[in-house]
This record gives sequence, structure tokens and C-alpha cells, in this order.
Amino acid sequence: MAKYGNRTTDNALTADEGKDSISKAFEYIEKETDWHITDREKFKNATGVYYDSKKVGSVFVEVANKKEEKGVLKIQLRPLSFDEGSIIRHIQPQIRTKRIRLPKLFLDSPWNEAAGYGFLIFEDLSPLPKIWSSLPPTQEKDFKQHKDFLKEFVHNLLPVQPFVDKPKENQLELAQESFDHYWGIAQQSSHKHFEPVEIENFKKRYFEALSRMSFEDLHFTHGHLSGLDIVYDSANDQYGVMGNLYWKWRPKYWELTFPTWNNLMHIRDKNLTFDKFLDVVNRWVNLGSTELYDHDPSTKPQYWINLFSFAMNTIMLDLGASEWKENEIQERELLLDCWKKFFDYIAKEKLK
Repeated sequence: MAKYGNRTTDNALTADEGKDSISKAFEYIEKETDWHITDREKFKNATGVYYDSKKVGSVFVEVANKKEEKGVLKIQLRPLSFDEGSIIRHIQPQIRTKRIRLPKLFLDSPWNEAAGYGFLIFEDLSPLPKIWSSLPPTQEKDFKQHKDFLKEFVHNLLPVQPFVDKPKENQLELAQESFDHYWGIAQQSSHKHFEPVEIENFKKRYFEALSRMSFEDLHFTHGHLSGLDIVYDSANDQYGVMGNLYWKWRPKYWELTFPTWNNLMHIRDKNLTFDKFLDVVNRWVNLGSTELYDHDPSTKPQYWINLFSFAMNTIMLDLGASEWKENEIQERELLLDCWKKFFDYIAKEKLK
């Protein structure tokens, strides 16, 4: 088991397109359950891949039951430490606020080796608007609503009882293990946008900086609280939280720093400058006011350690070794250059 206890990328080195397993899963659903596939294309953009379109972890299609009630079928093609159905059943009863809920489960079966897949049929929340109205978010209402959600999540949902033990390793040890894991995936990738010696230089500076740091305690939380993972039901003033595979032990301020990273990763700008990039960072810094915490998190090293780690992983993997679409090469190059400058900025200005 991964040292963080619930890591979804452990299958990245062995994943393929999974066509046979997908066909078997669809056939089983149609023949053996009360659900049938109604639209294979609706959730095509939600396909889960490991940095490469030919390494598929999960697929999503629209389904309906005999009463024509709609749902979402997720086919899980790779083994996981914990299946999503069990996670939802564990977390939902612990939520103490009526303003946040997880999607309803209709039917699920954990991944098993004999079948070669697992599946989950859950409530379709896609008719509800995501809390980001555009990618990347630009409108003030997007940030205001995200802040409202985070206040509710941090103050009225956390803490929850974890379903996995807290790591025994310290954060420096976990950072080393995490780096080795993601560097292994990057080295195997057929989409490299770096020279290995360049990554070695970043690695040296990365661990030199971390070795001087004091870390905040880990806490158990949802790890993917971007505006893509949260929908808003205005009729009931309620947020629906998706992506529930990602509950695990995380550093403090993760709820704020992950959407910052996700926002930055969705920038598509052929005239991107580092000043523009930093403006986005500062917008999230300003979001993390004392309404979320009893202090300004950007004054704490852990806040910048989180972003520093995102920068390292992005340089070597999320951008450095991921598949780039032909029409996005210029934008991706500029974005990767900004992440390298951001790494330097944090090292020199925030982790002295």
C-alpha cells in the first residue's frame, strides 16, 4: 500500500487503454443489472487517464434504470487501495452540515481481478452548475462561491474519521517517497518535455529547501476540491462534492492550495507572463483570509511548501512528462516556464 494510504496513481506504470475490460463491463451492466447505457459520449471528457490518453484508469457513461431514472456509470479499470463506493459510505454519515453532501450511490462493485474491473453507479449531478463557471475561473462570483464552500467545508465538515491510518513517516520522508514515485512515472512517459539533468537540478534544490523546513501536522481531508469537483444546488443551498476517491492524509492548507494549482494548470494563454501567473496565485492568497483560518495562511511556511511541491511535480510530470495536444504546445511551454519561475520564486522569497 502507498505510504499516503490511498494513492490513485499507483497503477500509472502498468495501465493501458483497457478496451477489453471496458467492453466486458458494459456487457455485464446491460445483462446483469437493472441499468442500461443511454449515452456513451456525454461524460467522455471525464475519462480518467494517467498523464497519457492511452493509459486509462476509468471511464464514465450515462445510464438509466427501468424507470428511466438517470445515473452515471463509472468503470474502474485498475485496482485501488479503497473503492469509491466504500469511501462514500464511510464519509457521508459523518457530514455534520446539510450544506454539503456526496452523490447518492445506486449500485457498486469493487474492482476484482477475475473481472478485471469494478464499477459504480451514482447520482448524476452534472445538471447542476460547477462552482467555477469557466476554466480557468475568472469571474469574481466563482471565487466568492469557492470561498463560501471552503468555509463550510473547513469549519462545518472537517474533521472526519479517516478510513486509513495516519502515515508514520514525517513529511520529508513522504516527500522523498512521493518524488520517487512520480519521477518513475515521468521517466517511463513517452511525452517528455525536459532533460533529466534539469530535473536533477530541481530535485537538489527542492530537497535542500525542504530539509530546512518545519512542517504542520497532516490531517484527513478531500484532496481534490477544485471548482471542477464541486457543484451547487441553489434550490437547496447545497454543495455536492465529487471525486471522492481522493480522501486521504494531506498537509495543512491543502483545501486552499490544491484549487490554486488546478486554476493555474487550466491557464491557456499564448501571451502568458510570470506576472500574470503570479496574479492568479495572489488571488488565491487573498481568498485564504482569516474567514477560513484564524490567521493568514500565506504567512506560514506550510502554505508555500504545498505550492513548492506542486511546482516540483508539475515541472517533472504534470506538464514535464504529460501528453500535449498539438494546438496547445505554445501555451503549455509558456505555462511550464512559469512553473519553473514559480519554483524559483518560492525557494528564494518564501522558504528562506
